[in-house]
Amino acid sequence: MKKLLQTCETMVISMAQFHDSPVEICRSISLLYMFTSRYYITVIVVAIGASAQFYSYGIVNPTQPILTNWINATYQRRYAALMNKSQFNIFWSFVVSSVSIGAIVGSLLTRWVAEHCGRRNGLLVNGIVNVLGALLVTLTKVLRSPEMLIVGRLLLGACMGLSSGLVPIYLMEITPIKYRGVAGTVHQVAVAFSDWFSLFVGLPVVMGSENLWPFAFGLPGLQALLLCLLLPFSPESPKYLLVTRHNESEAFHAVKQFVHEQHAQRFLDDIINEAATSDEGTGSYRELFTRNDLRITMVVSILMMISQQFTGCTVVFAYSTDMFMNAKLSVDLARYSTLAIGIVYFVFACLAPILIERVGRRSLSLFQLITCDIALILLTIFTALQYYSTVKWASYGSIGALVFYMCVYGVGSPIPWMITGELFTTQASFRAAAVTVAVFVAWTFAFIISSAYLPFQEILRIVYLQLVGVSFSYLPFIIFITISTFFVFLLLPGNSTIGFF
Repeated sequence: MKKLLQTCETMVISMAQFHDSPVEICRSISLLYMFTSRYYITVIVVAIGASAQFYSYGIVNPTQPILTNWINATYQRRYAALMNKSQFNIFWSFVVSSVSIGAIVGSLLTRWVAEHCGRRNGLLVNGIVNVLGALLVTLTKVLRSPEMLIVGRLLLGACMGLSSGLVPIYLMEITPIKYRGVAGTVHQVAVAFSDWFSLFVGLPVVMGSENLWPFAFGLPGLQALLLCLLLPFSPESPKYLLVTRHNESEAFHAVKQFVHEQHAQRFLDDIINEAATSDEGTGSYRELFTRNDLRITMVVSILMMISQQFTGCTVVFAYSTDMFMNAKLSVDLARYSTLAIGIVYFVFACLAPILIERVGRRSLSLFQLITCDIALILLTIFTALQYYSTVKWASYGSIGALVFYMCVYGVGSPIPWMITGELFTTQASFRAAAVTVAVFVAWTFAFIISSAYLPFQEILRIVYLQLVGVSFSYLPFIIFITISTFFVFLLLPGNSTIGFF
């Protein structure tokens, strides 16, 4: 416990030390000129067109009141009866979690697509499917079919799962080894932006109104269309061209499109050396868990994904409007409060690339887990106070706890999504397989948690009545975060291959 507290202290001190020497500032500026404009355009296009597809997960949050009314009205018109609360909670949980189901399927396709289609072409296929899914959800209201909404969200979810694996692989492979840590965080920063953007678009005054919500749900189709139109002008991953296609001249041509010519040969040499020191072409899922030199690395990758899901992030992303309404806020105020925490999440996620390089992956991960645990404990206490007492400030305490949660979650949110690719740098043949497994685990737990949350809350309400049930619904996350923190603390230092922790 003493070492754990020292880790947090180191983290806080490092966060406070943001002043840079002139030499460091000049080095950072010169780094900007190392890459070509094509590199920056590629990163932006991939971030907007693929990473930002997480928008589909968050859009149900601010539109929940309008969408629930439409679903009830549609079923009443169809069957001349309303669903009861338990039936509707199950149906709504499936609407929310349908993207997670699709993401599970998409994550399983990551390795096959990455190796057979390529990283860039895989993202293009992903974009085409995304346009189709967006078209289905846009037509949902016209065709009066909540089922079509679920089918469309399943397709959008499959694209989310696929991009969760392909984007980090592609961005890290088009970036020199020294700077891959920063490149790997771009995906999660774009995810944070898309979460905020979905909360903004979902407001009634924007596109979350009774008439416009189908277009709000279909907006990812425009992002995917942008990807399909612009990404073909960017080259394939140099590493994929060199290692999988065995085409060194084409790989060198791709390298020169991403970095200026004076840096190109060194970048290519690094890729060649990386391929030479790895057992490229021999990777399999079975070996990830049977080879001693790979098993602990794979376990750490899975542990990082599971620990992040047990912070309750999927529940907050999907149900924060409902959480604010439980804090006795009006529907409109709950929506704007949800937008506010989305902005907070995005701002702190933008700090993540700086903190990761300064503080280290291990320290930042432990800091995130411990502080998320504290935030959920505070949320539980304040929510319970609203039931047990007449304290008026308890609702403001709940709001403050959620804001604090999004702050501390944001700073460490990119780590699990980038860490698998980094850990398998010297076993590059296993990278696609390892990323597939890690992303599959993440979306599987996201589905379980998001689909079980409302039914679990309803059971607690029946047993313990009203807000007591709501406050108790956070306890599983508190327990699992505590367990995950100790496992992360114990396992990471024991692996000598993870030197950057």
